[in-house]
Amino acid sequence: MSTCLARVQGLRFSFPQSDRPLFDGLSFALPAGVSWLGGDEGRGKTTLLRLLAGRLSPQSGSIASDRPLRAEELAQQVAWHEASDPAFDQTVVQDILGQLVPAGSHSRLPELMVGLSLEPHLAKPLYQLSTGSRRKVFIAATLAQPGPLALLDQPFTALDAPSITFLLAYFRALAESVDRALLVADYMPPEGVPLAATINLDELA
Repeated sequence: MSTCLARVQGLRFSFPQSDRPLFDGLSFALPAGVSWLGGDEGRGKTTLLRLLAGRLSPQSGSIASDRPLRAEELAQQVAWHEASDPAFDQTVVQDILGQLVPAGSHSRLPELMVGLSLEPHLAKPLYQLSTGSRRKVFIAATLAQPGPLALLDQPFTALDAPSITFLLAYFRALAESVDRALLVADYMPPEGVPLAATINLDELA
């Protein structure tokens, strides 16, 4: 049986301007390996990732591993970066990766940089990169971090075909993990990747 690396119990969340909750009593477990978070536009995939990463706080419910996690602990346990964040626009790619990936945990970076064709961009500031290359910087930072849970939001959007092929192979290898969990949010599950769990928000409507 797969190890449960995160457990969501009774999660309730609503935006201040909304008259109904986006999630109400949402519960699921994330085992080791690769899991898929699905749902149509507006169903809350990105919002749920932000909740799991501690960027948003639920009105009720819990997100836990072996014990409830406070927001500051979530940041250490969960790898999550939003490519649209402008905070790094003026920073060169090599420095971004150095800041986002903790010292001593760079062992995955060389493979990710080669597989995602990031090496030619290391000395460029982020604002000079295409949308796809920008996204690849944060995908690499997420997958290189040592925490037990990594979150990716539509990782294949704007990527070139070789990078998509590399990511799918990387996910297939990660599916064998017994101590790391990757949650991929997208409209469709990653092709050919064995899934440890599926959370389809359309079916929970």
